[in-house]
This record gives sequence, structure tokens and C-alpha cells, in this order.
Amino acid sequence: MSTENTTINPTVNEDGEAIIVENPFHTARLKPKRKGKRPPKLLAVVHQSGCTGCEVCIQGCPVDSIELVPGPNPLNPQFNQTVEIDLARCIGCQNCSVDCPWETITMYEHDDAFTAWSSETLKSELYVAENEVEEIKKKIIG
Repeated sequence: MSTENTTINPTVNEDGEAIIVENPFHTARLKPKRKGKRPPKLLAVVHQSGCTGCEVCIQGCPVDSIELVPGPNPLNPQFNQTVEIDLARCIGCQNCSVDCPWETITMYEHDDAFTAWSSETLKSELYVAENEVEEIKKKIIG
């Protein structure tokens, strides 16, 4: 699994892939949890290489599960921004997939979505390498 947020020496599993966990300090974690006893059949995944960060998909999401990912320049984070979908909150409604003018959001079967996410996500703010959580905590707390 490769994302820009992985560090030089990330914690890896037996396959040599970075172990990715939810970022507990992201503001999306303050939103209400997804309701329902069963997970949705489909989950949305953004193919970030084609995303322009236009934010059209955000407007149609009924559960506010789409987050902006700032661009690489901290002085101008809106330039080259993209979006990512919080898989923990997505209800599989398909609104974002239909609304995206660039057709960069695809619906995947629930279990396949996590594999697709790992290959289509260039930069994540919601899910980070396990060993980055302490670094993020230090930045926030000071």
C-alpha cells in the first residue's frame, strides 16, 4: 500500500506493506458514526490521480463522508487539492460517483473497496501509516 503519508520506516505487515490505520486526530473523527447494523454493500473510492478537487462530490454526500486533502504546498493548500472518502462513514449511496464530472469516483463491493483504496489513493489525511499517529499527536499537542 503506498501513500505519500507513509514515512521512511513505516510499520509493515508480513507482506512488506505499510500498516494503515484511521487517523484518530482528523476532524472527521468528531462527526457522528455511521448508523446501521450491517456495513453497506458498496463503498466509494476516489481515484486521486484524476481528481481535480472541484468539490462537486462533497455537496451531494448525505452523510458528509468526503474530505478535502490539501495540495502539496502548505502556502497554497487549495492548489492541487483532491478529495478522499471516509470509508468508515460511507453508506454506499452512489451520489458522489454520479455527481463527479471527471468520473474519478468508483463504487466497489465492500471488501474490495479497501484494496482499491490502497492502489488509488495518492495522499490520505484520514488513514495514515500506524507509526505516524505518534508524530501527528506530537504536532497537535506540541
